Amino acid sequence: MQMWSRACSRIVKGFIMSAAASLAKSGKLILVISIVVFIAALVVLLMTAGLGNATQAPEARLPVAVSTGTIKIQSGFETPINVFGLVESPKAASLSFDVAGQVTTLLVEEGDVVSQGDILARQDLQRLNARKRELQASLERANADLALTQVNSDRTTSLVERKLGSAQRLDEVKASLNVAKAQVSEIKATLNSLNVEMRKATLISPFDGVVNRRFLDEGSVVNAGSPVFGLTSIENYQARFAVPADVIDQFEVNEPVLVKVGDINVAGTVTQRLPIRNVQTRTVDILVTLNSNERVRPGDMAILSGFRSHTETGAWLPVNALSNGLRGLWRVFVLSNEKNTTLEARIVEVVYTDGNNAFVRGALKDGEIYVNEGTHKLAPGQMVSIPSQHKAGAR
Repeated sequence: MQMWSRACSRIVKGFIMSAAASLAKSGKLILVISIVVFIAALVVLLMTAGLGNATQAPEARLPVAVSTGTIKIQSGFETPINVFGLVESPKAASLSFDVAGQVTTLLVEEGDVVSQGDILARQDLQRLNARKRELQASLERANADLALTQVNSDRTTSLVERKLGSAQRLDEVKASLNVAKAQVSEIKATLNSLNVEMRKATLISPFDGVVNRRFLDEGSVVNAGSPVFGLTSIENYQARFAVPADVIDQFEVNEPVLVKVGDINVAGTVTQRLPIRNVQTRTVDILVTLNSNERVRPGDMAILSGFRSHTETGAWLPVNALSNGLRGLWRVFVLSNEKNTTLEARIVEVVYTDGNNAFVRGALKDGEIYVNEGTHKLAPGQMVSIPSQHKAGAR
């Protein structure tokens, strides 16, 4: 480098001397000399800077301090699951009249609490009352005919017994008496049927409950079976869950469970586990009877917690211990040994993660020391330093 510097100096001096000889007689000599001196100074400065960088000794790299954990291999693990269902009433009915007619009276409103046997609504009975009076008149006439026929039968029987009448006449009178009795029975049966229709014109609550809906107003003409009120039982509500087949055995009948409805937890008891499986979803329905209806309504979404067992062998690690590997796999940095603190990269597969921890399987051994955070700053073969006491594993 010094020889090259001396050569550059000789070249610059020669250039200056030749330029001075050629421009001695010119007024520009001073300007040329100034330019040449500036160029020479710049060259020397650049050479000095490059030489200083080339001779500077690099700093020695220090091991990176890392936080570690111990790998614990286990056979199988459990993951939490949530089964979603709906709250429903054990009894719910859409009440309607059995006969067609005009609704004249509605005695309850939505939200009213009713008891079994309470009258809820009535239909117009004018036509039925007229029909009843007509039948009653027919019954009176039939009874009068029956009485007259009975008198004729008694008289004819007396005459026949005294040999004053024929047996044929007696048979005819008895037949007429039977016809009269049948007419009376027929009218009474029709009258009874009419009374049933009149009772059906009054809508009665079939059980204790709450009116949840009113479908019409007074004056409406309804057909038989048209809904008038919706009624929900006030008994403890139930929650129906469609449980996957592989976790159904966790929920035994009469077993207490905890159901989450909205932001509250409600205690309940498994009361039914249906014996059939849904063809489409392959699930089995269970019914949970809640211990309280407070702050719970039919139609609310309910959540039942359980767990699912897995048979894979692996270890729980914090997600911060994982770094991106090749082909969609992950890698974990493991210390080769406690004396030689060199990192080795182990390829693993993530089986399950809950966001904070991950269950992985791969080239890991029980008891190995791994780096549990800051893996994005590390590389295989890097020297690291560890605390004297290793931290416990993730789980």
